[in-house]
Amino acid sequence: MTSRVRERIDIAVIAAVSLVTNFLYFAYAAPDYFFPDSFTYLDPARNLLHGLGFTTGNGIIETMRTPGYPLLLAAFGLRVVPVIVFQHLLNAALAVAIYLFVARRIGSRFVALTAAVLFAIDTPTLHYANKILTESLFTALLFVVFVLVAYNRKLPLAGVLTGVLVLIRPVAIVYFIVVALCLGLNRVRARTIAAYIALALVLPLGWELRNLHHTGVFTISSIGGTNMLSYRAAGALAIEDDGNFDADLVDEDKGLVEDADAEIQATLHIQDAEDLPDAVRSKYYSQIAWRVLRQHPRAAAMLTLRGLLVNLFDSRWEGLEVVSRFPATIVQRGLDAFTAIVFAFAAIGAAALWRRDRNLALLLVATIGYYVLISAGGEAESRFRVPVVPQLMIAAACGLETVRRSIGRLSS
Repeated sequence: MTSRVRERIDIAVIAAVSLVTNFLYFAYAAPDYFFPDSFTYLDPARNLLHGLGFTTGNGIIETMRTPGYPLLLAAFGLRVVPVIVFQHLLNAALAVAIYLFVARRIGSRFVALTAAVLFAIDTPTLHYANKILTESLFTALLFVVFVLVAYNRKLPLAGVLTGVLVLIRPVAIVYFIVVALCLGLNRVRARTIAAYIALALVLPLGWELRNLHHTGVFTISSIGGTNMLSYRAAGALAIEDDGNFDADLVDEDKGLVEDADAEIQATLHIQDAEDLPDAVRSKYYSQIAWRVLRQHPRAAAMLTLRGLLVNLFDSRWEGLEVVSRFPATIVQRGLDAFTAIVFAFAAIGAAALWRRDRNLALLLVATIGYYVLISAGGEAESRFRVPVVPQLMIAAACGLETVRRSIGRLSS
């Protein structure tokens, strides 16, 4: 059997496995495709379709959400099920893309197959593809950028797509710095890196100027300040409470928002801070949140560590429970163990890849590190690991190969 025939068979198998896992989940999960966040994407998408511009449900200029995902929803005419189907198809295409990238870059059929299959069965990836959320679209586009940068090819295109990432999820706002540092360490020409950075900034800067024009605040998204207060500052205080974190977070958030609104009202001499545009209110929330974090540095560090662990090890076992006939305890323990084992092999694989392909290892670790750290606050959950699941599974597959070879040498 020729290598080309073998590759085609592998691709067919991976596509079949991924399609089966994704659409079994789609078929057996409860037909609830919404998170609370979902409607904050649907409202501006609906207004776009009605010719009202990128505005909220109340017709106010939308600054909390960026336009990337609402444009996708609008393209599907707000038909929810076709969007969900598209997201599951994206997962299947991404599984094949992972196989092809690994097979060509690392040159191991075992690693390529393993990485693709691990991605195809990842519970958080399946679960969030079944929701009106940005994860699937963002993950696919991030992998495209990752591959282009890994090969140092079409970097201008990679720059434009890095900017698009920000307009899908603002969490990517400084990812261009991570990429630029990796390119610099790979001795890419300074002129090429500068062009990448410039193109990565065009779309985000344009959106920030749009928000400045309408609100007077130069920001990519007003959700940043709100999250800083409600999850970072409140989360740090909740850590210090040393009780039930989730319950304490709710209490501290409520208290901080009330105090922040009172401070804004006193500063601006207004009756109700809620009457302010989201972007303006968010600006003050961010300032107050940073003040709280500076006053509680140890708690802020502990919150970040907690968030990092949650982002890495939260298995989202409830997502499989809804389609499984096994008892919930077994599902939880099994998926928790699987998630921990994958991470252990990923750590081994990253070290092995560093010796084998240092440039790829650097980009892989830096990408994973950036996305799990930037969302490592009180809001941490498995959802924020989804964008780097392809990179994690590539590292885990390299780790499995390393262990397999070590066992083979010991037994021979």
